[in-house]
Amino acid sequence: MGGIVFYQPAGVGRMKGKGEFPSMNVKSPEGIKPGGRPYKVMVVENKEFIRKQIVQILESEGYDVVATASNGQEALTKIAKMDTKIDLVTTTLDMPVLDGYAFMYELSTKGNRPLVVFISEETTKGVMQDLIKMGMSDFILKPVDRRTILYRIKNVLQKQKNPD
Repeated sequence: MGGIVFYQPAGVGRMKGKGEFPSMNVKSPEGIKPGGRPYKVMVVENKEFIRKQIVQILESEGYDVVATASNGQEALTKIAKMDTKIDLVTTTLDMPVLDGYAFMYELSTKGNRPLVVFISEETTKGVMQDLIKMGMSDFILKPVDRRTILYRIKNVLQKQKNPD
């Protein structure tokens, strides 16, 4: 007989619409510049699966992948024909036709070149030193890892924006 009765004030406990809650975990995509435009990126990788994987990782964070290429020569040709400035190029060392080392050399002779991040297998100390001299921004060891790629590319772009 004397059961407990719960009274609930109007509006309490009801689910609210998504827009009514302040979002506590708002994170802007890493591929968007402070002005709101996406960074423009080219992915140069001879292995199609890895190339698609890198593109997917970058696009998932808002980067605008404006072109892809399977070797350095194809990349240089595409860059020459572009009417837009590329902010960053990812590339690998071991490619047919024109490898990553020669591609980096060719880019280093041009003015207003994009930042270059290598995503590649291990290499010798000498090759690394040469790539650094030619202006390489970073070197990420394969296998491809989403978190590492996004973190390191974000750091390269931030360093370029705020040089020490």
